This record gives sequence, C-alpha cells and structure tokens, in this order.
Amino acid sequence: MDDVPKVVVFKLASNEYCLRVTGVREVLKLQDITSIPNTPDYIVGVTNIRGEIMPIIDLRRKLNLFEDLGDESIDEKLVMVVEIDGVPIGILVDSVSDVMQISAEQIEDIEGIKKNASGEYIEGIAKIGNRLIIILDIKNLIDPQEF
Repeated sequence: MDDVPKVVVFKLASNEYCLRVTGVREVLKLQDITSIPNTPDYIVGVTNIRGEIMPIIDLRRKLNLFEDLGDESIDEKLVMVVEIDGVPIGILVDSVSDVMQISAEQIEDIEGIKKNASGEYIEGIAKIGNRLIIILDIKNLIDPQEF
C-alpha cells in the first residue's frame, strides 16, 4: 500500500475508520432525506445539499455493522460528502474525530483479512498508539453506478 497522505477519521459503532482527505468534500449535520423505493437497504435515500441532489449511504448497513444503537437516532448522524469518480455521495457516520497524517510504518499488512468478503473495502489498518483505525477504500466500497 502506498503512503497515506492525510485521512479523515470517523466512528461507526465502536470502531474507527478513515478515508483519504482527497475524497472527502465536507462533513455536515444530517438534513432531510427523501426515501427512494426499490433501492438496496443501505441506500437511505437522497438529500439536497447546496442545490445538489445526492444519495445517502448508511455505512453501518453497507459494512454489516449491526451493533445496538441504543437511544441514538438517525437524526444525530453526520453526513460525510465524498466524491467518487466525480459523483457526490453522502455517507452516514456516527462522528468525525480527526484529520491526521498516517505514515506507511503505521499501517499493518492485512492480506489475511482481505480474503474475506469485506477485505476488498479495506486498504489497511493503521496502528496509532492503542488505536486501530481501519482505512477504507471508498472506490471499492461504493459504486456510483448503483444510483
């Protein structure tokens, strides 16, 4: 894996994940979402952000993270707007904690993990102090042609 310049770190359930900063446009509070019939369950719907209609993806569902949400409602989520091949897509995250630099030395080889179904979404795992941060490959995770 090549050196990861800067990443945006966010939480989903009890885990930390990150995406390369270059793919992230902005992070916003969740706005009104309009449901779209006959879409996969991880596509929550669409919303209007600054005059641009974009799909909203629930990453928990996409990654099959079914931890108990407790009292947390969807209204408390944040939308991270990412751009994949020029297509803007909103992804729901629980919180955003950091923008940081990760060096190649901090990234663990995960070839064994990549053999399972979700491994194609994972670029690596960063070990920073006692934190493990899963580096997601957004282009393998979300296909803009699905919308």
